[in-house]
Amino acid sequence: MTSSTDRTATDRSDGRLGSRRLGRAMLTAVLLVAGLGSMPVASAHGGTVTVNGFRLEQWFGLVPLVVGLGIVVASQYLHRLRPAAARYRLHGTIVGLVVGIFGAIWIVQLSPYEWLTAQPIVPRAIHAPLMLLVGGGIMLASVLVGQFRWSRQPRFAGLGVLLGLWVAYPGLSAFGLYTETNSLGYLIVLGLVVGLGYVLYRDAGGLIRQLLADRTARRFGIAVGGLSVLFFAFSSGMLYLIPDDGTGVSLSEQIVSVLPVADPLVMWPAVEFWYPDVPIGGVVSVGTVLLVTLFGTLIGLNAALFAFQSGSGTSQTGAGIAGIAAPQACCCCGPALSQIAVVVLGPSAGAPIYLLFGDPSSSIGSLFFVASVAVLTGLLVRATDRPDEPQPEPATAPA
Repeated sequence: MTSSTDRTATDRSDGRLGSRRLGRAMLTAVLLVAGLGSMPVASAHGGTVTVNGFRLEQWFGLVPLVVGLGIVVASQYLHRLRPAAARYRLHGTIVGLVVGIFGAIWIVQLSPYEWLTAQPIVPRAIHAPLMLLVGGGIMLASVLVGQFRWSRQPRFAGLGVLLGLWVAYPGLSAFGLYTETNSLGYLIVLGLVVGLGYVLYRDAGGLIRQLLADRTARRFGIAVGGLSVLFFAFSSGMLYLIPDDGTGVSLSEQIVSVLPVADPLVMWPAVEFWYPDVPIGGVVSVGTVLLVTLFGTLIGLNAALFAFQSGSGTSQTGAGIAGIAAPQACCCCGPALSQIAVVVLGPSAGAPIYLLFGDPSSSIGSLFFVASVAVLTGLLVRATDRPDEPQPEPATAPA
C-alpha cells in the first residue's frame, strides 16, 4: 500500500516535470513571436506588404488567429478525450495563444493607416459631455453600491470613483477645464495604479502569494501576462514591425528621439525609436507603460488563478473554471475583434469598432479599459472570498 509520503514525492516529481514542459512551451512561444521580427523591412500599403517579392495580405493573419483560438479551446477538452492528456492543457493553451497572437499582430501591422480618419460610432462632437455623464454615473454608482454592500470596505467604492474619474476626465473639456498638462490627470492615472495595488494587497494578497508560490501557476501567469502585454503594445501602436511611409523619413536610418505624448489622459515623456536592422520601432511613454503593465498584470494573475484551480487538485468545478476564464477572455478579445472588423468590414466600416476597443487613447475606448480592470480585479477578490483549497489526503497507515 502506498503511503502519503510516497504520493507527495510523486506529486512533486510530476509538478517539476510539468513545470519543465511549461517552461519549454514558454520558450517556444517567445521564439515564435520573435520570429515576427525576422521579416525584412517593408512598408504597409492599404492592408498589404511585399516581402522579397511575395505579396502578403492583411487577411492572411486570420488563419493563425483562428487556428490559435482553436488550439486554446481544444486544449480545454483534452481530459475528456484522454484523461492522461489533461496535464497538457496549459501547454496547449500557451501554444494556441502564441499562434493566435502571431495572427493578431499580423493583422495589426498590415492595417491601412488612412482609416484612422474615419468617424467613430459616437460623433466626436458629443464625446466630452457623454464621457462626463458616463464617468459621473460610474462614480455615483460606486459610492451607492459601496455604501449598501461594502460599507466596511470603502476601498472598493474608492476604486470605482477612480475608474469613473478616468472616464470623466476628458469630458471636462465641455467646461473648458480639460488640459493635457493638468495635475488632476496625472493624479487620476497614478491614483488608479496605487488604489488598485492597495485593493489587491488588502483583499487578494493571500491568494496572490499562494499563486506565486505555485511554480506552474506562476509560470503560466507570467507567460499569459507577457503575451497580453506584447499584443496590447502592438495593437495600441506602442510597437510596430512594419512602419508607415513617412515624408522625408529614411526607413534605413536608426531613429531615437524624446518627445511628449498625450496618452493616457495627459502628456507624458516618451521615447520614439526605429531600429531598421531588427526591425522594430515604436513610441513608448511613461503613461502607456503604466497602462499596459497594469492590464498585463491583472490578466497574468487571473491566468495564474485559472492554472492553479484547474490543475492543482482543487475542488473547483468546470463551470467555476469557465467563470474565471470566460470574463478574462472577453477582456482580452476586444482589441483583437476590433482588428478583425477592419479586415472583414473594410477600413471605413471597421474603424469605428476599433475606436471602441483597440484605441486606449479614445474617450470611448477608455470604457473598455475601465470595465476590464473592474472585471479582472473582481475575479481575484471573489476568488479570495470563496477559496477552494486543496483537500489534504488522509494519511494511510503502512500495510
